[in-house]
Amino acid sequence: MAMMKRPMQIEQALRSALTGPGRQDVQHKVGWDDSQVSRFLNGGQGIVIDKIDSLVAAVGFVMVTCKYLDAVSTLGEVGMHCECARQGQGECSRRV
Repeated sequence: MAMMKRPMQIEQALRSALTGPGRQDVQHKVGWDDSQVSRFLNGGQGIVIDKIDSLVAAVGFVMVTCKYLDAVSTLGEVGMHCECARQGQGECSRRV
């Protein structure tokens, strides 16, 4: 049985971004120097609320609501490219 790859968590993404080759770019976006990054990674410093969006965006994450994800899931389930529905024949998965 193949192992499913776990999606990257925000903590992992932040650690990777703040220790990897592009770390200076991330540091610049939140206005941190090396000592602040070190304290953040070691749990000795938090992040101020007005910098959260910048930090999350710097590692490639965006915030969406559960309602949005549910809608996308529903569209995928019923077939967002369903030719049957487009031709007025109902949803493919609902055909009798």
